Amino acid sequence: MRVLGPVEVLLDGEPIAVRGNQPLAVLAILAAARGRPVATDRLIDHLWGDTAPAGAAAVLQSHVSRLRRALEPRRPPRGAAQLLVREAAGYALRLPPGSLDADRFEQALRAADGLPPAGALDRLRAALELWRGRPYEQFADDEWAAAEIARLTELHHTARERTADALLRLERTDEAIPAARALTGEDPLRGEPWRLLALALWAASRSGEALSVLGEHRRIVADELGLDPDPALAALEQAIREQRAEVLETALRPGPATVRPAQLPRPQPAFAGRSDERRRLDRHTPALVVVTGTGGVGKTTLAVRWAHQAAARYPDGQLHVDLRGYGPEDAAADPGDVLAAFLGALGVPDQRIPPSTPERTALFRSVLAARRMLLLLDNARDADQVRPLLPGNPDCAVVVTSRSHLIDLIVTDGAYPMRLDAFRPAESVAYLRRRLGDEVVDADPRARDAIVERCGGLPLALALVCARGAFPLAEIDAELAYADGLDGFAVPGVKHDLRAVFSWSYRRLVPLAARMFRLAALHPGPDLSVAAAAALAGTEPPVARMLLRRLTDAHLIAEHRPGRFLQHDLVRAYAKETAGRVDPAQERDAAVTRLLDFYLHSSRNAAQAQTPYRRPVMVGPPPPGISAVHFADMRAATAWLDDEYENINALLELGRAEKVPLFVWTLATYQQDIRFHLADSLALAAQAQRLVDDPWWAGYLHYILGRGLLRMNRPEQARAELEKAIAIGREMDDPGRVAHGLLSVAVSIVSAHDVPTRAQAEAAYPYAVEARANYLRMGDEQGAVEVANALHPIAWYHAHQPDGRPEARRLFAESIAINERWRNAYGAAGGWTQLARFHQHTGDLTAAVAAFQRAIELYGEVADLRIEPLIGLYECHRDAGDREAATRTRDEVVRLLKTARYPDLARLSEILDL
Repeated sequence: MRVLGPVEVLLDGEPIAVRGNQPLAVLAILAAARGRPVATDRLIDHLWGDTAPAGAAAVLQSHVSRLRRALEPRRPPRGAAQLLVREAAGYALRLPPGSLDADRFEQALRAADGLPPAGALDRLRAALELWRGRPYEQFADDEWAAAEIARLTELHHTARERTADALLRLERTDEAIPAARALTGEDPLRGEPWRLLALALWAASRSGEALSVLGEHRRIVADELGLDPDPALAALEQAIREQRAEVLETALRPGPATVRPAQLPRPQPAFAGRSDERRRLDRHTPALVVVTGTGGVGKTTLAVRWAHQAAARYPDGQLHVDLRGYGPEDAAADPGDVLAAFLGALGVPDQRIPPSTPERTALFRSVLAARRMLLLLDNARDADQVRPLLPGNPDCAVVVTSRSHLIDLIVTDGAYPMRLDAFRPAESVAYLRRRLGDEVVDADPRARDAIVERCGGLPLALALVCARGAFPLAEIDAELAYADGLDGFAVPGVKHDLRAVFSWSYRRLVPLAARMFRLAALHPGPDLSVAAAAALAGTEPPVARMLLRRLTDAHLIAEHRPGRFLQHDLVRAYAKETAGRVDPAQERDAAVTRLLDFYLHSSRNAAQAQTPYRRPVMVGPPPPGISAVHFADMRAATAWLDDEYENINALLELGRAEKVPLFVWTLATYQQDIRFHLADSLALAAQAQRLVDDPWWAGYLHYILGRGLLRMNRPEQARAELEKAIAIGREMDDPGRVAHGLLSVAVSIVSAHDVPTRAQAEAAYPYAVEARANYLRMGDEQGAVEVANALHPIAWYHAHQPDGRPEARRLFAESIAINERWRNAYGAAGGWTQLARFHQHTGDLTAAVAAFQRAIELYGEVADLRIEPLIGLYECHRDAGDREAATRTRDEVVRLLKTARYPDLARLSEILDL
């Protein structure tokens, strides 16, 4: 079989007619796999891509049958195939030794190692005679052939360089000069052909031309890469200038040349950003560095770019291999095969390479023992694949890239981990400018910034955008906005787009982890906790944690905080597409229902921890299999809601109407009393009003609307809603509903924040008295605790009556005592705040300061709700003339305002002179 040119098959010296391009492609794909099996789905993808017909597997089987008959015409009708065999859910090509011209070429190349120049020249020319053109010529534009073509082409260059070197050592400069010059024209960035050409010219007494050649190479490398030439070329240039004959004599001395591999791939010319990461690589090498990140984040691009810049520090050369841990081929590179290739590149003759991987590792480490080399091990699958390739010499730098964290290398081998994240927005813009030019990118800043946001800092996504550089950015942005999922990033002619790259990681997952990956994308919020993931998957939290760890290790999900995970937007789009293709709609709906139940019952538990005396109405116990979160105290409940609030809101936007009223109840305290998400509270209650016809819920929702409007300092609108709640409560003879409404009306009159006037206190008094009576009628814990709040407007009434201050003080103290008796620290803090306001009113600033400080302590225990008493403390210090204490307290209020939503910022601005 011939692949070093057009693909051909000969049997007994005569060409075999393989009819059709696809059967020949199957044979070529298997030949390129070099004996490794290729999975059936990979073959189908290589042959048809996204246009595979429904019966593709049957068509492939037909191709294989036809090929078997052509390759083995004398095989009995039912005899087992010997050449094209079924293996590992795919097919493999088992050609007899020496049947493939590419194998014979490589064998001849290795046979030249260690021979004198004349013998080496004979072997090298025999190897080069096998070449008939570009390898796999009919399939040169097919993606599957790219890696093998690149590998064989590199070996072809090496063989020609070694041929020129042998001619030079044989003092046949008239042949060496044109041979080397041809190589410089084909790949101007390779240093070795320029070295050989300069040496040949020098040996031919043409020193001026030799210096001109080296100067031309210096200009090319500077223009293309922004780099200086290889130090060895700079040293040669200096030796020619100084006419140091011993350097030329050494270079021309007969014998095998010292092999200095330079295997690094060509760097990307439009490289942008990553300056911090390159400095970290500089800082931690020579050493073992593991660069990890999600597919498409630019790990290989960074590593290759850095390796070119660092190559001068490793004068004995660079080795590079794609370990194929993640890619279109299912079979990862075998460490033993990689070692054989490395040893060959280092000049070890084929006959000296031992058969076993451990023996090859030992020889490899011996060869590198006295060398300073750079190894780039790209696209590793796991630590076991990498470990045999590690040199023992600490002067050798090793950079490994992988989508896996390779934790075992970090723990056992002391590797330095370097996670590569997506570009920051400024880096994304710089990338676009390098690829498309400043004029194009900056012509439409709005479209540019929108594209940057859609790409999420993923270099592969940006590269796919740049592939459409002929279009204005506004048109590209419009197409990305219109396209569904990842469709906007599918560029004709590019097979390794986002879907393909993400699929390489997805295919490596075990089934349970793959299911978790798909279901996690159904979570609409910004991040995902372990408990929420367990609900989505319908499993226990320990199992969910294990599965999330697997996804994290594959960089398909990121743990941005301990126990909290998020997906890149484009990875999530791929996961949702995959879920829609793999998981039935009923199963996806069930997962979202489980998630809603998890959040509902966890927020119900949080509400009970915040106000344990409230009646847990209408929610009931969680369904079987839902592990709701429980909370030890109000602080823990509030912290959980802080983490999950955006997730709950996003989930409620999915339109599961039956859950909305229940969430109004579970979130009311958090939204209206603790974090002041008042607009959200009003919107949720208004939505619930349109969904219920039950009188109890109607009254409750009017109360929530009125209470929220009251918090927003819209008392007239609040009063209208509260009156409706009271009317429904009276009609239903519900003392709790009546009491809540009446007390809220009273608060709307006296204000929750300031000392009420006499007129306000007297107007609110009857509402508060009736509210207190209704709370006592309830006869349960909630009524007993709520009585404490009803005492505040009553106390303010007495505070404005002649000789009523002692009674007012007693009522405030009674409110505090009730809350302390029921261990309601939040209510007690509110009581101390009201008592402090009373002391302000009476002019006892010392008592007011002490009461405000006690309120601050209690609020600090349950949640960070200290703004209201801190404002009062500021006023006391200000009125007492303690400017330093007033400033300190004011600064604390301003600090808290940066993290809290307060309902009356206008009032604060006036009080604090903000």
